Amino acid sequence: MTPPTSSAELPSRPLPPPQRVRVLLEEALGLPALAASRETLERLLGDYERGQKLADAPLRIALVGATGAGKSTLLNALAGVTLAQEGETRPTSREPTVFAPEGAELEALEAGGAKVVRYRAGGGSWSGQVLVDTPDLNSVERVHRERTARALEACDVALVVMHRGSVAEAVQAEFLEGFARRRRLLFVLNYADEYGKEAREALKAQVRELAHSRLGLPEGEVHPFAISAREAKAGRDVSGEFGALLLALREMGTRTVAERVRHGNAAAALAALSAHAREGLEATDALLAQVHHALGGGMDAGARTLRDDFEERLALAEGHLAQSVRRQAAGRGWGPAALWMRLSLVGAGGLGAATLLARASLPAGLAVAAASTVLDAVQARTRAAAARERVLAPGGEEGVAERAARTALVPARAAATAAGLAPGDAGIPTPESLSGTFQGLREEAWRFTEGGAVAAAVSAWWRWARWVLLPLINLPLLALLAHVAWRVVHAYVEGPLLPATYFLNAAALAVVLAIVGGTLASLSLSGAVRRVKSAGQQRFEERLAEVKDALLTEAGGALSVPRRAARELADLRPAA
Repeated sequence: MTPPTSSAELPSRPLPPPQRVRVLLEEALGLPALAASRETLERLLGDYERGQKLADAPLRIALVGATGAGKSTLLNALAGVTLAQEGETRPTSREPTVFAPEGAELEALEAGGAKVVRYRAGGGSWSGQVLVDTPDLNSVERVHRERTARALEACDVALVVMHRGSVAEAVQAEFLEGFARRRRLLFVLNYADEYGKEAREALKAQVRELAHSRLGLPEGEVHPFAISAREAKAGRDVSGEFGALLLALREMGTRTVAERVRHGNAAAALAALSAHAREGLEATDALLAQVHHALGGGMDAGARTLRDDFEERLALAEGHLAQSVRRQAAGRGWGPAALWMRLSLVGAGGLGAATLLARASLPAGLAVAAASTVLDAVQARTRAAAARERVLAPGGEEGVAERAARTALVPARAAATAAGLAPGDAGIPTPESLSGTFQGLREEAWRFTEGGAVAAAVSAWWRWARWVLLPLINLPLLALLAHVAWRVVHAYVEGPLLPATYFLNAAALAVVLAIVGGTLASLSLSGAVRRVKSAGQQRFEERLAEVKDALLTEAGGALSVPRRAARELADLRPAA
């Protein structure tokens, strides 16, 4: 993560209201990448809120350092009285000791069990600062370091007290890394009376290098003070730098400096929050990209299975579709040929039998014709039901839709789970839910195929058949009708009258011509049947693509609010 700007570099511009930052953080914590850092983020938020709340209150300065650095001695030297225990037994400070002006609010420090000594502000060397002696950073008891961290969280400035052996101590540097950019740091090199000027300058150079390389503070910002707390207690400044340290601390007692320090600390805490939010957002976006890629690939594989399966099912239902096309085409046509197209094979055979029987008995012929019509209707309904069953049946113990749903979702669900994100939180449905969607798509595509697709294909056929095909197949029938009409008129005028066998033979010839014409018309509809199947397949594939797009849109949709909040939090800056 890119380090935030140091508090010393941040301009004193208005900061966003703490309430807004809190709302954004609470929403952003919905991102799994940030939820794991909830404790850290809430601590940073508390730091930001405290810096805003106590903008002009007296500064709180915590003395931190390793065992034997002389923190307690320095506190006593600064206070002018013995406040903290000094001695050779380590560690001497087990709880924080607070040196504070009367009336200063110390709730956060007192909650940690700190010892509090009050002084009258303005009555001595100090004008309002709060000085806090803390337990050793490198104590073998971890609880001491935790108490120091809690104390520094409630303070504004860390006065880092070092000795020759602790300048490069790893534990101390690691501890300070957590506060380096959201606390003003002052470095004190103690025991200056034990080594000469060159040694002091070399050690101060080491402190500056540590602050720059390990803590990320800008070069030129760190100015260590080499002092002897022991000699300062006795009123002696052996290095000439104790007075400069006192002056720097007393300047922090002014309201202007306190506001600037706290503003810088709060701005650094805000920058740290923004950096965490940016990192969490980038991690979430990377995760969602993986999920999208896996989901897209899985949906493509599942869609291929469904497309092939639906194509096979349409082939099984081709007979029903052909009859539907024929029936609608016949409904648009005219003449005996169109009547023939309306009849099924059973009905046509029944009509032929009825014609033959009618020569011997008209009632028997009508009965056979009626029976054939009923059988035709029953057959059409049975064929439609069978076709629907073939198209919509699950297909095996585990349906094709279920297999395709698992194929589509397993890679994406695995990618989300591997990243610690619940598939539901990533907007990935369950296989059961998606399989139901696939089944619904198949049903909708079938309804369209036997409905709208058939009507569209017949309409396309009718645009040319009405002007070309039907006139050609009905022309012989019209010629026969004209011939019969001429013979009837001629027989009526000149005699003799035509026998009944003539009309029966003419009717039989008309039936033959109708059968031939209807057969030709039916053959011309083969292309329409192919268009029906193609349109149904296309509709199914379009709906699959829409489901894929919807899933890709919904993937991460449940994280849209926390992502937006994290984006806003990442973009927060002090107001211009």
